[in-house]
Amino acid sequence: MGQLSLKHVLNILSRRNASTFLAGVLFSLVMAALYIYMPPFLRIMDHKVYDTILKANHATELSDAVIIVDLDEKSLASYGQWPWPRYRVALLLEQLRRGGALAVGLDILFAEEDRTSPRILQQQLQRELGVSIHFEGLPPALEDNDAVLASILEQGPYTLGYFFDFSGETVMEEHTPCKPHPFQVVTLRESGAAEPAEILLNAPYVLCNIDIISNAATSSGYYNVAPDADGIIRRTPLVIYHDGEIYPSLGLSTLAQALGTRQVLLKLTAGGVESLVFEGTEIPLDHRGQMLLHYRGPGKTFTYYSAADVLDGSVPQGAFDGRMVLIGTSAAGLKDLRSTPFDTVYPGVEAHATVADTILQGDFLARPDWVPGLELLLVLALGVVSTVAITWTRSYWLLIPLLLCLAAAWFGSTYLFTHQGIYVSPMMPMLTLAANFSLLTLLKFWSEEKSREQIHGAFQHYLSPAFISELLKDPDRLQLGGEQRELTVLFSDIRSFTTISEGMSPAELVTFINEYLTAMTDIVMQRGGTLDKYLGDAIMAFFGAPLPQDDHALRGCRVALEMIHRLDSLRDQWVSQGYPPMHIGVGVNTGQMVVGNMGSQSRFDYTVMGDNVNLGSRLEGLTKSYGVSILISQSTFELVKDTLLCREIDLVQVKGKHLPVAIFEPLGERSDFNRIPPWITSFEEGLQLYRAQQWQEAMEAFERAREFNAADRASEVFAQRCRHLQENPPHGEWNGVWVMTTK
Repeated sequence: MGQLSLKHVLNILSRRNASTFLAGVLFSLVMAALYIYMPPFLRIMDHKVYDTILKANHATELSDAVIIVDLDEKSLASYGQWPWPRYRVALLLEQLRRGGALAVGLDILFAEEDRTSPRILQQQLQRELGVSIHFEGLPPALEDNDAVLASILEQGPYTLGYFFDFSGETVMEEHTPCKPHPFQVVTLRESGAAEPAEILLNAPYVLCNIDIISNAATSSGYYNVAPDADGIIRRTPLVIYHDGEIYPSLGLSTLAQALGTRQVLLKLTAGGVESLVFEGTEIPLDHRGQMLLHYRGPGKTFTYYSAADVLDGSVPQGAFDGRMVLIGTSAAGLKDLRSTPFDTVYPGVEAHATVADTILQGDFLARPDWVPGLELLLVLALGVVSTVAITWTRSYWLLIPLLLCLAAAWFGSTYLFTHQGIYVSPMMPMLTLAANFSLLTLLKFWSEEKSREQIHGAFQHYLSPAFISELLKDPDRLQLGGEQRELTVLFSDIRSFTTISEGMSPAELVTFINEYLTAMTDIVMQRGGTLDKYLGDAIMAFFGAPLPQDDHALRGCRVALEMIHRLDSLRDQWVSQGYPPMHIGVGVNTGQMVVGNMGSQSRFDYTVMGDNVNLGSRLEGLTKSYGVSILISQSTFELVKDTLLCREIDLVQVKGKHLPVAIFEPLGERSDFNRIPPWITSFEEGLQLYRAQQWQEAMEAFERAREFNAADRASEVFAQRCRHLQENPPHGEWNGVWVMTTK
């Protein structure tokens, strides 16, 4: 029987702590793996955390060097729908130049000829209607609006916009290849750094302005932005690689035009892009050359002037003097409204203004190469530290430290963001800490409940439910000591188990023995027995303790009979699986035994001891000698003979005993037999003749029993014994007792 000990209970508790600790460490590793591979839902969560920190801590001060001219609803209402004739765009640009603008960037693409040009209208009417028209008094220079715009572009600090196409969806096959205005880039590469073409965003296609306009300008920049998976623009590529050259964004190119430079220094490391040095200012970029946008606020935070006001001269004097101007639109119909952390209808031109203003102010946001490593370290550290704390500390004591750690992660990230311009995401460390606390707290709660059941269950695996109930009522039962009582003990053992096990693999043997012991143990428990112990493949159980059972002998015999019956069905199943047929022997004895908790102060067993226990073991061993499955002692027989049909087998003197013991074989419930089978009658007749030393007659009676029941091995044993005694008669007085020389 399993040992009931304080150490056993502590072992269960220790295993509980170990399982909690391992679960926490495993969860921390899972969170670390999730951080590394970052599934979309976690990445979106991380973006939202970034948005929250940005909105709470963004810079609000503007450089006042960037102005936006807006093709707004007012402008469209005043001058007509877009696209405007390009002479009007030319007028707008000229007004800005005369207003003192250092540079003007156009977040506009002139990808086709202006179809409102007089020259184009003449051609269309002639071609489509056969009508020839002439414009009286129109100078030749004004016949082509594109030429008018080109002439203005040649005279001023203008930067055109264009679009890089990474998929080829907007560039038609017949589109003439074009080449915008690249930067002069000096590359500073660390050892192991890849080429810019391998690191930077590499655009295969570009959609440019028509040649007459593109060739007239001295500067251009792409107006691409890079929304995240949730459609929010948080960063923008500052430079893009295309066809062997590196090109600037519209905001950067316009700023370069204002400052009179086209040369930058690009720093590359083994991890990718590190930064871009522009006019002595080092701009931190991510590994693909993208810049985090340090938004100044929601849409229209920058100074805006309506294009209509610029055209009609109602803008304040000096509004553009010495400033950089970007022309874009906030009109919903022109579809240049984007989503940012601040606003879902943010004018796209303001993203380019943010780039320029951030460079001028120098208040960059960055995620240096070491930040992901720090975040991963925080995930693991907070996961493991919280695991250790939660495993060996009451959860409610950790609630305040947990909240302090969460606050420290959040405010630490905020401090770095505000004072250093470095974004260290607190999302995964905080999620790991909170989730680990919740998970392990639930696991500990479940584990504590489980451990209570486990301790209870550990006893139940070896003791009857009745004993557990008694034990719970009276814990003092777990004290050393015992008492002498009349009980019934049962031993069972598999015959030739060593030979059977040699033909099995270790895994098969474990499965086999577990199935067998489970089936036999269930029978013991169902009959109210107490499982004492397993001795390899042997089972020891007793009846009548801890709770008194007046019918303990009958319970023991019925368990033995049910074991044999259950084994018959299992044997058929095992033989079909290729295992050899298996048989068991069961010995049952009733008598005075000492029962109780026996052992040391720290470890003890609830068990039975005494000569009658040993006799039960001897009876099990005798079953093989007589070829029967069950043997019971006379003391047991006297208590069950009115209920069970039994036959006497022999008088034996077992090894270690001086007095002979009558042994019997229980055959089943008397109610199951209408009459005593003839083979039993013949066996009993043969047994009487055997004890009268009438060897020949006894042998004939045993042979008749065999004729009635060919499977009766006991009759065969006695027939052989009679034959032997007939040839070698016993000397002196013979009392019919068979002396066993082995156990």
